[in-house]
Amino acid sequence: MTDVPIPTPSGLAPDDPAWKKWAVAARLPFLVASLMPVIAATAAAWRAQGSLHGGFAALTLLGMALIHAGANMANDYFDYRSGADPTNRAATPFSGGSKVIIEGMLSPRAVLVAALGCLGAGAACGIVLWLATPGHTVLIIGLLGVAIAWCYTGPPLRLAHHGLGELGIFLAFGVLPVLGTEWVQRGALSLEVGWIGVPAGLLVAAILVVNEFPDRAADAAAGKRHLVVRLGPYAPALYELLLIGAYGALAAALLMAWTPLYTLICVIVVPLSWRAARVVRRHHADVRAMLPAQSATIAQQALFLLLLTGATLADMALRAW
Repeated sequence: MTDVPIPTPSGLAPDDPAWKKWAVAARLPFLVASLMPVIAATAAAWRAQGSLHGGFAALTLLGMALIHAGANMANDYFDYRSGADPTNRAATPFSGGSKVIIEGMLSPRAVLVAALGCLGAGAACGIVLWLATPGHTVLIIGLLGVAIAWCYTGPPLRLAHHGLGELGIFLAFGVLPVLGTEWVQRGALSLEVGWIGVPAGLLVAAILVVNEFPDRAADAAAGKRHLVVRLGPYAPALYELLLIGAYGALAAALLMAWTPLYTLICVIVVPLSWRAARVVRRHHADVRAMLPAQSATIAQQALFLLLLTGATLADMALRAW
């Protein structure tokens, strides 16, 4: 009888193929968090402009996916170097990094090189879009996004170590992708599309925050003093404020007629957000009890932006009909 390799916390076995190890290192399922803002903004820009450049949309999505994958691997590398991941005994399927380095599945150097490669490839996508669109707006947005992706835990800024990581993620995976997407499609920026960056950024920041709770002891010991570490027992209020801000942005957009009335369908997500907030408020110190809140927070961001995209496309279809 042959021995069957036992999967490690990363879900990998030592004899798994290389592609599977790299998929885990890049945390591919989590890329949805950065792709959905691009998709929602593309739909809104299409509605505002009346036309869609499919090639630019595809290249924007590819560039965003590469930058996010690069950011994930850079974070793994620097959290390994700082000691945050090796000493973390409370990691969950949603937090604590991909674990490929600490389990010896991939070497730190290989992960760093892959991170740089992905960030470079994502930047190359941005350069193509910059050369194909007017002005330098795409270049500025792209440079800021790549810089934040690297400096979230990397030198010289190490944003997460100074309580600025949440702001960085709000910008790099919410506001900036939306603004860049609109400029690529329209060559202009507007509140009609740009407002989407606020709820998109706040909801992706909520994903970061809810995943910081299980990691906070190890992060604090490694000097990674993000806002959950700094706020201590008051950190659940930060999570709640992020959710309130997202729905507040939706209400403002509806009142200002920046978005069609059908967008009101996004309130379907409110019960999910409410339940997640209650779990965070009551069980933020219990790693196992926090798992439902972690999964719900990821789901609420994707569902909110999916419904927003659907409402935008439905409005376009009804107006055309």
